[in-house]
Amino acid sequence: MKNRIVRIGTVLLAMISFHMQLQSQNIARTGYFVENATHRHLMNPALTPLRGYVSFPVAGEFSLNLESNTALSTYLYPSADGSQLFTFLHEDVTADQFLSQIDPKNYIRTDLRTSLLSFGFFSGKSFWTFDLATRAHAGLNIPYEMFEFLKLGMTSSQGNLYEIRDLNINANAFVEASLGYSRNVMNNLRVGGKLKFLAGGASLIANVKQMDIEMRPEQWTITTIGELNAYGKGLALVKDSAGVIENVDFDSPGLGGMGAAIDLGVTYSPIPNLEISAAIIDLGAIRWNQENIKSAAASGSVTFSGIDNIGTDEGNEDEMDAQMEQLEEDLLKMAEFKEVYATEDFMERLNPTVNAGLEYSFLRNRISVGGLYSARFMENETYNELTGSLNLKPARWFNLTGSYSVMHGVKETFGFALGFAPTIINIFLACDYTFYNVTPTFVPINTATTNFQLGVSIPLAFGKLPAKH
Repeated sequence: MKNRIVRIGTVLLAMISFHMQLQSQNIARTGYFVENATHRHLMNPALTPLRGYVSFPVAGEFSLNLESNTALSTYLYPSADGSQLFTFLHEDVTADQFLSQIDPKNYIRTDLRTSLLSFGFFSGKSFWTFDLATRAHAGLNIPYEMFEFLKLGMTSSQGNLYEIRDLNINANAFVEASLGYSRNVMNNLRVGGKLKFLAGGASLIANVKQMDIEMRPEQWTITTIGELNAYGKGLALVKDSAGVIENVDFDSPGLGGMGAAIDLGVTYSPIPNLEISAAIIDLGAIRWNQENIKSAAASGSVTFSGIDNIGTDEGNEDEMDAQMEQLEEDLLKMAEFKEVYATEDFMERLNPTVNAGLEYSFLRNRISVGGLYSARFMENETYNELTGSLNLKPARWFNLTGSYSVMHGVKETFGFALGFAPTIINIFLACDYTFYNVTPTFVPINTATTNFQLGVSIPLAFGKLPAKH
């Protein structure tokens, strides 16, 4: 079963070209109001922890994010006796049963951030940070018509026409070195900024704008318009005898592009116990050098025969393996990308994020309630989230937060954050979407939206910040 699912995913990835942009970091929002969280400045450079810190490599700040409007349960179905799972391609899974759960546009995105070296320290009213981190992203968008084609195939004796638009995927990886600074300009006003240097490792960007699949009993005609761009040092396009691209190889990975970005933030307390904050994160871009760009285009029609029984799952493991292998080979023929040559450098911008927070404290700052609005601006859409939280701060060394997010995560939108900072160590854990219904291998069933953030560091001196009343 695992191999079958992997092959289905491989097929879909192979069919989709890449055009999304470098993603902004998506740090767990529940930690925004945790005062002893060392890396809260990632969401707003004006926010500071209670103490300085020196982070452990990798474990100092590790963030994993997964977001989607679909779920594993959409694609896997139990048999009548419950003894096995079928994919959505199985004949016992009706088209209406499966397709009724598919949105017009279906996406899944994942982000990974790992801090290699990080520290922060107070100097009077100022707080300085340095961070060296790796960031990676992968994203996938599949329209409804693609799943309709895979599930239904040819249903009419006269043939079928599937008009698929805007299939896209991207993947990228880069290194980020940042220097941050914040200070109080008044007792109730603090400003912060961060300068980032970006070193591009690799990026794949493309878009299949149009794929019309005309299915007739005697032959298929596939009309495709799309482009694919690969950025990175040491890239090579693997082609067949006809010049059709089959794969992208990295012969000698290295620095393929350079760029910069800034973060800006502010916190303001207009009255005692109330704090308003706002920030914009990841304003910047990477410039990829022309010699490190490999491009390809697909334009025109291809007519061929020999594809039989596409979109079937007979249930037998061996037969399904063979079907998936044949399906992969057949689908790869549909989008014939051929190389074109880049004529100039390419500027790839990051997708900025705006965070706006509101926190009210009471009981001598032992308890607070907070609200955080986040908006991530991507090329064709804006990803919005609103998170409310209850923050318990019984001691400076112990903070605990519970949250609820209202826009994503289906039903599993409860989150938590824990800041545990005794004298010799600071441990931070956070998750915005805490899933509870999982497979035996801990894969979420009802939602594919979740995230996780871990931070482990050595505490330094406390900062001399204005007291909250």
